[in-house]
Amino acid sequence: MKKKSGNKLDEMQEQKLLKIEHNACWLAFWGLLTVCVVQAFIYGREDYKYITGEWLVFMCIALYIVIDCVRNGIWDRKLAPTPAVNGWASLIGGVAVAVFNFVISYKQYGALAGAVATGVFLGTVAAGICFLGLTGMSYIYKKRLKKLENEGVDEDEENENNET
Repeated sequence: MKKKSGNKLDEMQEQKLLKIEHNACWLAFWGLLTVCVVQAFIYGREDYKYITGEWLVFMCIALYIVIDCVRNGIWDRKLAPTPAVNGWASLIGGVAVAVFNFVISYKQYGALAGAVATGVFLGTVAAGICFLGLTGMSYIYKKRLKKLENEGVDEDEENENNET
């Protein structure tokens, strides 16, 4: 039996399918993160082996999205790659890491002062790493966007020269 090739969807169906796939990707992304966080709360720090599979899939999705967006000159729909935005995003990430580690540490050891110190230290480190990572990605993104824009200008000039 001969396999049929080609797209059988019209433009409206194609757009709806892309929207469905988009929603499924983000459902998987946030679902995996939620599952990892809940399992970390349940099992504690010593039993990360229970979340290794979910964490690997989550990180593959995250890396794919970041790398492909930057490669295609896409940063975000609403946020600009500025130091201020990177700082706020890093602060939010740092607070999330601080709270997460505070809860895990307090649950595991029951010492409030130690849990606070753990949360503050790891949250600060995470915010710093996040800021450096976002700043680096902003630089790479801006460089890539400039290259893509120059390629577009070169193609437009070449098309104009071929028409004359």
